[in-house]
Amino acid sequence: MKVSFTKYISKDTVLVLDGKTKFDVLETLISKAAELSKLDRDMIMRLTWRREKMMTTGVGFGLALPHIRVNDIPNPIVLVGICKNPVEDYESQDDQPVRLIVYIVAPDQNQEAYLQLLGSVSRKLRNTALVEEVLENITRPSQILRILKRRIPDATGETKE
Repeated sequence: MKVSFTKYISKDTVLVLDGKTKFDVLETLISKAAELSKLDRDMIMRLTWRREKMMTTGVGFGLALPHIRVNDIPNPIVLVGICKNPVEDYESQDDQPVRLIVYIVAPDQNQEAYLQLLGSVSRKLRNTALVEEVLENITRPSQILRILKRRIPDATGETKE
């Protein structure tokens, strides 16, 4: 069974981000992740920035996928951040501003599930029409949640998450 990031998102984890810089938007996401996970905020912050220093999590096409693994949480925390302002300084791989961020704090114990979770974000959000629809609904987090949870047909006509 594939692990999908949409299993872990809810109305409480879809956030409209006001920040204008990478630091601002990640700080908001880190604080929310600490609140939801009950983990130490400073530890989450250190791990997130250590990961960013290794290689940017701005994957291109307006999408960033910051992700860390930690001990002591039973389930992943997945936050979807929609940026009101394009984040110009994110240092994305294609040098384009970031508009959509999926931030994952996952348990350290299961590497396979972690990779499946990351893969599910990539599969879902490589659909540029879906990303555009998310951005068009920036002021409506509940609609964004419905869009992301919607099953979409693949090239064979079968629906997938």
